[in-house]
Amino acid sequence: MTDAQDTPTTPETSPPDAVHAEPPEPAPGNDESALPEWARGELTRARDEAARRRVQLRELKNQLAGMADPEEAQAAIQLAHDRLAETEQQLTRERLGRKYGLPDALIPRIEGEDEEAMERDAKALADLAPTAAGRPPRPDPLQGGGEPAPLSPADRFAQIIQTRLR
Repeated sequence: MTDAQDTPTTPETSPPDAVHAEPPEPAPGNDESALPEWARGELTRARDEAARRRVQLRELKNQLAGMADPEEAQAAIQLAHDRLAETEQQLTRERLGRKYGLPDALIPRIEGEDEEAMERDAKALADLAPTAAGRPPRPDPLQGGGEPAPLSPADRFAQIIQTRLR
């Protein structure tokens, strides 16, 4: 066996600057400065986790280069890609949950195949979620409270007469 195979690389032995890589640039249209401090902290934590997972993926790919069995190598690559996809999905859930003001208990329930589907699901959950302190409840369309019914011609005529007599 070679020395590369005898010494496993773990996240604890990785260089410190590789773990603290710069977080990816936020998507256009996402104004993180408008988020509360705790949400920015959660977002930073999730980004750090994604960065650690990317470092793990690179380490696994480097280990893969030294492997002799192609099936083992393919399994390691698949495992790394699955971990990365899971982390990115968790990051997307977290971002959408904070964007729509969902309680922490509902954030893991955001589902979807892609980001658009997850955003639609987050909007639907936000409509069903208990209202947050800063957000007024939305009126139930079945309970009325919308626009008043239009006046009939007779009511309009009566209103005109009353305003002119005053």
